[in-house]
Amino acid sequence: METIIIKPKGQSETKVVLDFLKKSKIKALLYKEPSKKEILNSIEKGAKEVQLHLKGKLKLKEAKQLLNEL
Repeated sequence: METIIIKPKGQSETKVVLDFLKKSKIKALLYKEPSKKEILNSIEKGAKEVQLHLKGKLKLKEAKQLLNEL
């Protein structure tokens, strides 16, 4: 299987491409890139979790637990 990445300039182009793929009966997955604000919020949340862990108020998962969840 091959993967094609298309980066439309706006929602109208996205709709045109998705409509074409749907009519052609080609499965398409839409991935929305996170905004700069979402990325910064995620980093801030992680930093707060580290601070809580260092203060002993939060127990973090071990790497083995994270891998087992996959």
